[in-house]
Amino acid sequence: MTGTTERGWILDATVDHAHNALRLWIKQGTTTSGYIYRGFRPSLFVHIEGDSERTLEQVSRAIEEHPLVDQTEIIHRFLSVYDEDRSPVIRVRTGPAALYVVARDLHQIPDAVVYHADLDPVQQFFIEEDVFPFGRVEFDRSGDEMTISRVRSIDDRDDVEYEIPPLNIIRLEVFADSQRLFPHLSDPLHHVTIEHDNGRVLVIGEQTERETLRCLQHAIDEIDPDIIVTNGGDEYLFHYLTIRARANNIILTLSRDGTPLNVRERQPSSFWQYNHVVFRPGNQVMFNGRIHIDTSRSLYYSPRGLDGIVEGCRIAMTPPQRVARMSIGSVNAAIQYYHALKRGLLIPPVKRNPEFLKSLNVLALIDRGGLIFQPTPDVYEDVVECDFSSMYPTLMVRNNISPETICTQKPEQCRYGGRYCRDVPELPYRVCQRRKGIVAEALELVIRRRREFKRLIKQGRDTTRYQLMQNTLKGVLVSCFGYLGFKNARFGRVEAHTAVTAFARKTLLRTREIGERMGLDLIHGIVDSVWLRMRGPVDYETIQEFCRRVTEETGIEMSLKGVYRWLTIPSSRMHRRIAPLNRYYGVYRNGAIKVRGLATRRRDSCLYVRDCQMEMMRTLARARNREEFVRFIPEAHAVCRRFVRKLFVGNVDARDLVIHSRLSRSPDEYRAPTRTSIVAHQLKSAGRSIHAGQRVGYVIVDADARIPEQRVRAVELMDRDTGYDAEAYAQLCIRAFEELIPAQYLEPMQPQLADVSR
Repeated sequence: MTGTTERGWILDATVDHAHNALRLWIKQGTTTSGYIYRGFRPSLFVHIEGDSERTLEQVSRAIEEHPLVDQTEIIHRFLSVYDEDRSPVIRVRTGPAALYVVARDLHQIPDAVVYHADLDPVQQFFIEEDVFPFGRVEFDRSGDEMTISRVRSIDDRDDVEYEIPPLNIIRLEVFADSQRLFPHLSDPLHHVTIEHDNGRVLVIGEQTERETLRCLQHAIDEIDPDIIVTNGGDEYLFHYLTIRARANNIILTLSRDGTPLNVRERQPSSFWQYNHVVFRPGNQVMFNGRIHIDTSRSLYYSPRGLDGIVEGCRIAMTPPQRVARMSIGSVNAAIQYYHALKRGLLIPPVKRNPEFLKSLNVLALIDRGGLIFQPTPDVYEDVVECDFSSMYPTLMVRNNISPETICTQKPEQCRYGGRYCRDVPELPYRVCQRRKGIVAEALELVIRRRREFKRLIKQGRDTTRYQLMQNTLKGVLVSCFGYLGFKNARFGRVEAHTAVTAFARKTLLRTREIGERMGLDLIHGIVDSVWLRMRGPVDYETIQEFCRRVTEETGIEMSLKGVYRWLTIPSSRMHRRIAPLNRYYGVYRNGAIKVRGLATRRRDSCLYVRDCQMEMMRTLARARNREEFVRFIPEAHAVCRRFVRKLFVGNVDARDLVIHSRLSRSPDEYRAPTRTSIVAHQLKSAGRSIHAGQRVGYVIVDADARIPEQRVRAVELMDRDTGYDAEAYAQLCIRAFEELIPAQYLEPMQPQLADVSR
């Protein structure tokens, strides 16, 4: 049979273990098919360290005798971002299904360092072939109709105005027939619901569990979805379906290649990430030919569409089911890996750049973080808010900050005589400008794409879709600074991390100087945002000129975010004359309210307290200036009293009083009977699996009960007789009021505050 050239949309690629090849899932029209592709063999790279007596040729010949190795050759690659010259290494080609087995065996070679060992074969394929999920491809069939001999992308990864294929999406939910609060895996299946993307809902519930499962399989085969969306599919749903199918001697096949559903329970994990504990289920249920998205785990999926995941696949060159489960740090790493491979730089098995040795004086000098101007608690009129666009990432790109560009040597010790170096403000470091750093190069793409998406949004071009995409990139950019200092980041370095904050401090100081020269008073500044007042009425032309000068002199775009009628910076609860640095609220000229850091924005606040504070803010928002703000304080206090009275009357839905909290440790590791630990033990006793990093919800039943178990009740254990502690919630409402009013305006009202709950 002669070969034919066709076009389609590549949705995903998986490893076909039976053929030791890749299977490319390509959509043409309404049909998605899996084609075997043998044209790509993933690579491992071996470098021999130390004074080994064996030559690379000898090691290469020995490796080639491995039954799963296809080919070896000696080539030259950069072993480290710090290398100026390429080093000889052994390139080991193997089949996609054998990659991890071969990597494990190569690690046994004495003095051998194995590179790319944890780089997924599918990710290698996407990077090396410049093919990405949800992109259009042209491919050649040859001989067997289900075999591809060649594939190439006909979409440009750099494009921002791109199409995605029409996708058949369903949402799957299962319901167990159980009298238990938390259904067990042994409880039979009651029914299943399948919601189509058009809103149509199919309910599958037959007289027997076996028939229900058979009908579920028939429905999946008939609908033939491209994407299956679940809530908890990784942690519970598909493991439960596996157990029920096995109990009824039914084989469920949700993968398009006929692979039976067989999810085994694996131990979950909890780990520290970005200042909180994260819980990760032990299972990651991924299908072949269909894309499973667990909404409880995905940062990039939105109920309005897959645009965040599609954009993540493009920038990370990673399969969609992995992107749907990746943290923003992992996406940063994937982008860096792409640029590393294109440079000929190998991905090390572990981080290989230890921190420079520092004196105590240098440690004290560098450990400073971003610059914050301490505000004074008060109500400020006619405040202008301006902020930098992607300040830290832009500084990293503009100053070429990357682990290999940071230099601690004296200029005369530099191999280039210091002529390419740029001094880091206040620190004994310099940044080399001779060649682009790997981190700076990776960020340049993300910054450019986000800028283009924001331009399209301003033009009114499909704003919902492009907003989702730019939010995806915003998350990556927000995390890039922290990831640069992450201890396990392959291309991270603490010195580069501190250099970024040094440049940021200089930029904010420069911004204040420009404002002062133009007659603007800085009332607050935090890292990349400033709040200013003019000495007189607000003049928009002056503000725009201020933003233009800052952009020109710092090289980072600054823009006007808005003009407030008034901005309130509240007082700290501990020290009434000091303002919390991250809490403020105000009313823009158009009447919109902006809130940061207050109860109505915090996840640990119950809905009732949020509503109470929001209504108090709406009352204060009627004020046009500070004088009227002060006059409206009693009215806001009256709102608080109304919410408190409603609590004591008992006319509050308990669901509005649920407080959510994240477990910082496992239930047995808590020492003190905190509310969170009490709830964790309640849920564990009821049969629920509880781990650090999971979120729990509870209602305060009796805050002062002598028996800790009686103080709170987990939301899952609530019944019609469950009450609530009106006094405890009244105090939360009072605190929400006090959080809004600076201390100098609050002190005259202390007698009224003492009587509010009586």
